[in-house]
Amino acid sequence: MQAQHGISAVYAPSKVLKHRDNLLFNVPSLSNEFRLAYTYQTNGEKDWQRFWKNPRIALNLIYVNFGDADVLGSAFAIVPELHFSLVQYKKLLLNMQFGTGVSYLTRPFNAINNPNNNAIGSNLNNTTSLKFGLEYPWNEQLTTSLSTGIVHFSNGLSSSPNSGINIYGASLNVNYKFTVLPPKDIESISTREAEESPTYRKWIVDAQYHYGFTEHTTTGGPKYGVHAISLGAGYRYKEYMTVLVGAEYEYNDGKYTFFKRNFETEEDSRRMAKRSIIYIENEFRYGAVFNRFRLGFYVGWPYAKSKTNYFKVVSGIYLPNIEGYGKPYVGIVLKTHTAIADYLAIMGGISF
Repeated sequence: MQAQHGISAVYAPSKVLKHRDNLLFNVPSLSNEFRLAYTYQTNGEKDWQRFWKNPRIALNLIYVNFGDADVLGSAFAIVPELHFSLVQYKKLLLNMQFGTGVSYLTRPFNAINNPNNNAIGSNLNNTTSLKFGLEYPWNEQLTTSLSTGIVHFSNGLSSSPNSGINIYGASLNVNYKFTVLPPKDIESISTREAEESPTYRKWIVDAQYHYGFTEHTTTGGPKYGVHAISLGAGYRYKEYMTVLVGAEYEYNDGKYTFFKRNFETEEDSRRMAKRSIIYIENEFRYGAVFNRFRLGFYVGWPYAKSKTNYFKVVSGIYLPNIEGYGKPYVGIVLKTHTAIADYLAIMGGISF
């Protein structure tokens, strides 16, 4: 087990995926993605690293030329990423690469100057990348890999329009590791970590509050708040994975405003802006950092459901324990219906 620092260079010839019929732009014949990354190969120093088979951590600087300078323009992104080892056959390694970060897109929608890019309504966006690759080591310091996957750009409907831009294709990676550090004493580290690390219970009660913001329909119009609270129970079925089920209640200021302006009464407008949901969620934890993926189902009360389900992606971090009160955490939430974003939110929660 050895810790290794390095750099990685990536070239990915790609294609824009036109995932909705109402998108006005023409799909370019070729898009190009370039990455330069600093990488750190974890060495089993922490228990979570050993559980996830010592993932590689990468900090990517990404440039994407979508292939249409006038309509889609280009993207510049910073994306932290984890590379998980899945299967190894002799020297050949299959891995999964997942990360999320921020990006700047140069040519968002403009009703006068760029009306055909009705996929993205803002310069600042979230970027999520998911790829699977085969990696081969040529020697102790140099490896190459061939990957395939998708990169998604979206502002979470914080600005309208926001269907998002997706690119998919193949990636050629060249990875170079600097001088290899001495091996760690895993046995002594494990003993010390067990004595110092916080306790994570098998069973938990989990409460959350989300505050989202969204800009519906009118580009450049007002942004409306969305409030959601949830309460669930969870079971940690593996050391760094927890399943949760619970109920969620949501109030959308934008929907209230829409119904009120359409001459509904105050009481009916507030009722129609509310949603009740039941959900199932899974947490993947990497030390204090975690991802949660929630599938929610609308129950049709106090207002009839217009959609059947949603999906929420959470990236967060656990804060120090509050003695006798639980383990608090904070994070960022993206809520979507199928491929259409509903809102982007900040959240806080606590596990008991």
